[in-house]
Amino acid sequence: MSYHILHLTTPNCHISVDKGLLSCEYKDKSINLIPLLDLKAIIAAAFAISFTNSALSKLLENNVVILHCNNHYKPVGWSVPIERIVKTKVFYNQIARNEEFERELWNKILKRKVLNQAQCLELLGNTDNNLLRLINKPLISEANIARQYWQNYFSELGLTLKREYQNAQSFENICLNYGYAVINSLIYRSILIHGLIAGLGIYHIGKFKSTPLVYDLMEPYRPFVDYYFYNFQNEYEQDYECQNHKAWFEYLADCIKNYRIKINNNNYKIIDSIDIYIEKIVQTYLKFNTESIFLPELKKQFFQAETQRNEEFGE
Repeated sequence: MSYHILHLTTPNCHISVDKGLLSCEYKDKSINLIPLLDLKAIIAAAFAISFTNSALSKLLENNVVILHCNNHYKPVGWSVPIERIVKTKVFYNQIARNEEFERELWNKILKRKVLNQAQCLELLGNTDNNLLRLINKPLISEANIARQYWQNYFSELGLTLKREYQNAQSFENICLNYGYAVINSLIYRSILIHGLIAGLGIYHIGKFKSTPLVYDLMEPYRPFVDYYFYNFQNEYEQDYECQNHKAWFEYLADCIKNYRIKINNNNYKIIDSIDIYIEKIVQTYLKFNTESIFLPELKKQFFQAETQRNEEFGE
C-alpha cells in the first residue's frame, strides 16, 4: 500500500531510517517499516515520539513535512525543508510585490473559498444561504461571510457553537483546527518544493515566525475539511465511543487518500491536487497573470472506494 500522510498516534515509539526505509519501533520492540519515497507528510499526534537526527535529515531531504502536536492533539509546529529558489524569475517577481496582481489573485482565491463554503452548505442540505450574494457585492466583508457561514454550518450539525480559532475547547472546533493544520502542512510542503517564499503573503501580513503565504493559499481547501468533518459526525452519530480525536485523525486520513478531484478530465487525490494548485500559482507569478490559475472546487470532488482502507502506521 502506498502511504502519503503518516499519522503517528501510538505513544512511546522511536523513528529511525535504514536503507531507504522509515522504521517505527514500539515499546514492545515490534517494528513497522515504510519506504521513505512513499511519504509526503508525517503527523506526530502522540506523546513520547522520538526521531533520530538521521531520520529527520532523510525525511527533510525527501521533502517530507512533519507536523508536531502536543498532548492535547493541538498542532504546535512544523519541521520543514529549507526554502530554496527553483525559478529565479518567480523569486524576484514574488519579492517585487505587484499590488494589482496580488489583489487580483487574492480576490480569485477568496471567491473560490466562499464558493466552496456555499457548496459545502448545499451538500449538508442547507440551500437557503446568501453567501454567493455576499461574495458578489462590490465591497466584500469577510467577517460577515464567516459569521453567516459558521452559523449555518454548526446549525446543520445541530449545535449552537461559535467558531474557535485558537485555544479551542469544543471537540468540534479542535477537530476542525487539526484538519486545517494537516492541509496547511501539505500546502507548506508544496510551497517549499516549488520555490515560493512562505514568509511573503498575498493578503495576510507577515509577522514574527509566521508563514502568511501558507494561510493565504490554504483558504480554498478549508471547506473540504468542514465537509469531511460533517460526514464524520454523521457516520459516528450513534457511536459515541468512536467520536474521539483518534477516530477523526483516521477518518481525515482516509478522506485525503480516497477522495478525488477532477482537473482537466483527470482524477487526482486531494493531496496531489495541492501540488497542481501550487504549481499553477507559481506560473501566475512568472507573468503576473492569473489566467492559468487552478483553484480547487468542492463540488468537483468525489469519493473513490478502495478495496482496503488506509491503515495507520503502527496499528
